[in-house]
Amino acid sequence: MNLSTDDSKQKLFMELYTPCKQPFLKYCRGITSNLDDARDLAGDSILVVFENLDKLRKRDSFKAYLFGVARRLRLNQHRRKKFQGEYNEGEANGIQSQQSPPDLNPDVELLYAYLEKLPVKQKEAFLLFELSGFSLKEIKLLQGGSLAAVKSRLNKARVQLRLWFNDEDGLLESRGKEDES
Repeated sequence: MNLSTDDSKQKLFMELYTPCKQPFLKYCRGITSNLDDARDLAGDSILVVFENLDKLRKRDSFKAYLFGVARRLRLNQHRRKKFQGEYNEGEANGIQSQQSPPDLNPDVELLYAYLEKLPVKQKEAFLLFELSGFSLKEIKLLQGGSLAAVKSRLNKARVQLRLWFNDEDGLLESRGKEDES
């Protein structure tokens, strides 16, 4: 950059800024919550206006441009503030995790593996009743047959899953005993 150009730009800026300095600082103080925020806003606005001074077409519009920049910067601060919050340690500790516990995932995968081994009608009855919340009558309408048949399929699925899970627990216990010896 040419030093003489920078000097002339700075002189022009100061010539335009000096008459509106006090009203501008009062305006910044009025739209912010405290003096430090007002000073930050004024500084940011002055920087933007100085950097874009060559885009200013009329000298008479400098004051409106300066105030407009400050207003837009403040509105942007408000918009960003909507997405920020204050951190409260007590509230943060009380928030329940939306993720399942890490020890639950293997059990869920095992359940689905066992469900695949069930006969289709038993699997469907179990999924509709236990996981989807359908009533026995609704399952009867979906699967056909009698209400007693739906109850029987559901019971058989539960018994079989219970056997497989209990057997899995027995395998885990015997593996643990082998590891200890």
